[in-house]
Order: sequence, then C-alpha cells, then structure tokens
Amino acid sequence: MSANADSDLNCNRDVTDTEGDYSVYPHMDGIKSSMSWKLGSYGERGALSEDMIGGLCEQFDLPTTLTHELSVLLGNCLNNDDDIAINLTEVRRSQAIERGQKHLKTFLREAKRGTITAQELRNALGSLSTYFASTPEDSDLLPQVLDKLESATTLSKDIVDDIRRIYGTQGAVAEMSPRDKRFSRDKRRQYIVESCCYIWKDAGRSLTYTTYSDGRPGGQRQGPLVNFIQSVVKMITEPGQILSGETIRVDIDDFRVKLEREQEERCAEPIFGNQYT
Repeated sequence: MSANADSDLNCNRDVTDTEGDYSVYPHMDGIKSSMSWKLGSYGERGALSEDMIGGLCEQFDLPTTLTHELSVLLGNCLNNDDDIAINLTEVRRSQAIERGQKHLKTFLREAKRGTITAQELRNALGSLSTYFASTPEDSDLLPQVLDKLESATTLSKDIVDDIRRIYGTQGAVAEMSPRDKRFSRDKRRQYIVESCCYIWKDAGRSLTYTTYSDGRPGGQRQGPLVNFIQSVVKMITEPGQILSGETIRVDIDDFRVKLEREQEERCAEPIFGNQYT
C-alpha cells in the first residue's frame, strides 16, 4: 500500500484505547498474497478486454456469452470504489509505525552505503504509508522524496537527508500489515477463483484438478480448470502473475463444498405452518 493510496482506506477506529494508540480496519488487498490485482471501477463493461475474452474463448472453447459474464464478475471482484470493502483487517497504529521505522532504518543504511539504486529505493519506500502522520506537513515528507526519486539516477545527499528526516519524524511512515495475519485472508482472490469456477460449471465442465507428485513442470496441481484460472489471473494482475497450485486446490475444494451445501438447502423438506405452530 503506497503513500498515494491512503485515500482509498475505508476504516473504523477502535476508540477504547485512551493512550493515543488505536486500531484501524482498512480495506486491504493482497492479504496473505503478493498478487497485484488490477483494481478499478469497471461497471458493466467488465474487467477483461475484448481480446482477452476472445483469447479465453478460443483457448478453452468457452461460449462468448459466458466469458462476457465472467468479465463482469471479475470487475465486481476487482472493484475499488470507496463503498466497497472486500478485505477488512485490523492494523494497530503503534505496530504499523514501529514496522515502518524499522523498514526506513534499513533503507537509510542501504542508501548511505550505496547498496541500493534510486529506483529500488523508490519502490521500497512506495510500499510504506503516511496514514498515521500527525500533520499534513508530516504526511508530505514521503511523497516529496518519492517525487525526487522518480527522476533521480543516483542517490544524492539531499535525498539521504530527506530520508533521515522522515526517520526522525514519528508517524511519518507506517507499514500497514495486518495486526495478526492468521486471521486475514485474501477474499478478493477467493471471489475471483469462485467466479472462474461458476463459469466453468455453467459451461458444463468438471470442477476437478489433477495431482502429480513426479515434480513435473507446472507444479503438483494441474488440469484444464487450473489452467483456466491461471490464465484469468494473469490477465487481471500487473505484471501478470499466477497463483500457487495449492492455493487454487484449496479454493476449488471450498467452492465444491459451497455448491454441495447450496444443493442440500434447495433439496431440504419445506417447512409448513406459521410462527405460532
């Protein structure tokens, strides 16, 4: 989450703490994942271009109508409108600032030693947030350095001094990881895989995968559905990425359980009578 993305945070504060520390619950993406989803406000046009839709139709022999439907479903999954909150997780102010300071100390040491390039430093600093800055002036410190690094070819003394100044300003940077990652899950990824599974099922295909244990290229989990999901994920990440086969296996298994539960609910005996009988 970059300093420039802080306006996208939708959160509530835990106001029970009286010592100035509190939690926020931001809408976070890529939880337990390094996926860089192409977020946006896609509306009814969907997240896939016509070329992407055509490519999926040809590669996996899918009807155009279903692939267009998938595009709209994916657009909903990737929606980043302010009133959409897919991933909510707790970030504690004190922890986030402490982690930000540790990262900044490392970057400052590397900058002084010359063991990091200007672009590498910009990318590293871009992962930090100014969300907990105390004043507008403090929140401007990190973006100002990022602007300098945009066109810098070397790390000048004034850039190093700027980083040192940020390091000495409490709250000027924070690292917005979840307070406890054990309770966080990338729901956006889950919904994307589910959307692929729904379309695959509606096309009359089997919700299965093949498991190999011989170390072949492509990993242990393979098959047409896995290949379809990986192709879609490549199209909606920047740069194009793929999921681990084991992650896909878990999501497919969860989806099949969900379908079975829905089927059981539909087939359950109807309950007659009213609230008084």
